Amino acid sequence: MAASQAQKSVRLVARAQKDVQEIITSAAELSGASMSQFLIDAALEKAKTVMERNRVLKLTQEGADRFFEALDNPPEIQHLDEAYKAHKDYEDGVSTFKRKSRP
Repeated sequence: MAASQAQKSVRLVARAQKDVQEIITSAAELSGASMSQFLIDAALEKAKTVMERNRVLKLTQEGADRFFEALDNPPEIQHLDEAYKAHKDYEDGVSTFKRKSRP
C-alpha cells in the first residue's frame, strides 16, 4: 500500500469500572470481535447517530405548521408566461431580460 493511501492509527484510551469492562468483554466475545474493535464499532455508530441528529432540520411547531401549509397551498407563480417569453427571447438572442420594478 502506498504511503499516501495508508491511514494512520491512533490510540484511544478509556477508563471504566470493572463491571462495565466485563459486560463489554462478554459482548465483544459474543459478537466475535476483539474488545478494541467492539468499542470502536460501538463508538463510531453512536458518533454517526449524534452527527446525523445535528444535521436534521429542527422546527418549532409554528414553523412546522407554516412549512406544511406552504407545501399544501403553494403561492401562485405570477407572470410565468412573461418570464418564459423573456427567457426564450434571451436564449434566442432576441432581447435582454429587463426586471420589472415591484409595486
